[in-house]
Amino acid sequence: MFCTYAHYTPQGTLFYIGKGSNERRPHYLKGRNNYWNKVVAKHGKPKVEVLARWVTETEAFEHEKLLISCFRDLGFKLCNLTDGGDGTS
Repeated sequence: MFCTYAHYTPQGTLFYIGKGSNERRPHYLKGRNNYWNKVVAKHGKPKVEVLARWVTETEAFEHEKLLISCFRDLGFKLCNLTDGGDGTS
């Protein structure tokens, strides 16, 4: 089972979209990029929301790419370093 998820500052501002291979990944605080770490250092521990669950990793990657594209188009400054769909399981 795979999932797509969002991280928000404690104030409710979206700053990251991710894909996980299990329900624990959205809550991991380690192994994040420097930009993500700076946002968390400034604002505090993120709020986590699982957005969708997927049977295949391909579906999860496609959803992650769509979400990143949509939120960037809406003007959100995401910490994602790529357009999504290229992480590891």
